[in-house]
Amino acid sequence: MSRKLVSVQISSALFLELANYLQEFGDERDPAEVVEAALSSWLCVARGEAQEAEVRGYQWKRLFLPEGTELKMSYRGINAFAQVVGDSVVYRGQRTTPNQFAAEVAGTARNAWEVLSLRLPGQRYWKNAGFIRNEALRGPYPGPQPEFRAHDSMASPAVMAQSLRNALALIEKASARRHGKMERRTDVLPDD
Repeated sequence: MSRKLVSVQISSALFLELANYLQEFGDERDPAEVVEAALSSWLCVARGEAQEAEVRGYQWKRLFLPEGTELKMSYRGINAFAQVVGDSVVYRGQRTTPNQFAAEVAGTARNAWEVLSLRLPGQRYWKNAGFIRNEALRGPYPGPQPEFRAHDSMASPAVMAQSLRNALALIEKASARRHGKMERRTDVLPDD
């Protein structure tokens, strides 16, 4: 059975903000899928059906690694991988720390911030752990993203309106993907 789809218009500024965000963080999900999930989540919250989700992951000093984060170390042409499972880093079925993982792979102590690469859930690209740590110190990403809470959206119609704008931006992004990339050209705008 095929799904019937509709189009919803949103501002180009909001769409571009969303498109830039998804691209910047290597999110490969189909924007239409993300918009549908956002709208579904918003409806659950609006109906009072949403429950706060437990955020699980590993706290590595001042950097939070959400569950599902992958760790990679390349040493002498071999790639070794570990993953955050629940609240632990797991390598070869054993709980470990990032520093212990790096030391075990190399056979000697290493600065894990320098030698490990991370791929956070939903991201396409690997990034150096130290680079991600520095990003986190400068801003909110990649710390745990709080789930939508019912009391937040019920208390402020502005929050609900922003959620809808975000969802609509994702819809516009999906539409643009189907019709090719948008190009912003300033040389063709009329002079006012």
